[in-house]
Amino acid sequence: MVVWLVISSRRNDEDILRILGQVHASQEKIVDRILVVDSEGTGMIPEFLRNSGWNDVIYRSYNYNLGSGANLCERLQIAAAAGADYAYAINHDGYFDAEVMASLLKAAETVDNLGAAYSLSYFTNLGLYNLTGTRELPLSAKFVPSPPHAPLLDVFWGSSNGALYSMDPLRRGIVPWDTMWMAWEDLEYGWRLSDYGYRQVIVCNAVFRDNYEYTPTWFGRTMNKPAWRNYYYMRNLILAIRRSRNRPLYYVIAAYRFLLECGLIVLSKENKWRRLRLLCAGASDGIRGIEKRRQLVDQSIV
Repeated sequence: MVVWLVISSRRNDEDILRILGQVHASQEKIVDRILVVDSEGTGMIPEFLRNSGWNDVIYRSYNYNLGSGANLCERLQIAAAAGADYAYAINHDGYFDAEVMASLLKAAETVDNLGAAYSLSYFTNLGLYNLTGTRELPLSAKFVPSPPHAPLLDVFWGSSNGALYSMDPLRRGIVPWDTMWMAWEDLEYGWRLSDYGYRQVIVCNAVFRDNYEYTPTWFGRTMNKPAWRNYYYMRNLILAIRRSRNRPLYYVIAAYRFLLECGLIVLSKENKWRRLRLLCAGASDGIRGIEKRRQLVDQSIV
């Protein structure tokens, strides 16, 4: 069994060096190769690797910002083409834990036709576990205070930060959608894995501590994201539905998410008018099927 660790980055040199240090400090060697896919790299990482002696690290940098969707796609396709059986994906703000990865690999050996084995995300700033992927409909996040008792939970999708992906779907041409520039790429890919008959599970003893950008407020939990993310949040959700779940109920849920986000912006977020304008533009482009990346400059969309 050939296992790769695949890490996403965009000029996050210190975080990448931290993760590489964690891997090479681990006494248990369960990773055959490490792949770092960077956007607009500074040159620091390849220079460090030349002097480190870490010959198991492959570094790829692109001269433009891949975004999260294309970065995930590149990482998995490179690993699959090189003969990996599994790729363990983490983002630059994640971390490497050999025990978590070993638990995922152990579970993967017991699941027939596996598409992905996901860590159980524990949001440290909320003190809650994330079970959102157990629901196929893109409803609001589902959090629970205690980890589930079952060893495995079947899901329709999960976060790619701390996920073990099988390379079998990649070799069949089932890849993450690079159009998902910065939101919902793991949801859309999980939906298609499910459609092609691949099983996806949360491994409940593989707890991945994630300091996600949720902020508790008096009326609920909100995400602390830049204003431009409102555009991709809405556009990509609708694009994912158009491609993988083109049914009335899903559009109703998208409309609910749009109204909910409007309420959260008005009640709790800065730059309200800019955020609302970007959210509406994202909904419009999603409905019209516009897939190209949009340049969001100052207060306008160009």
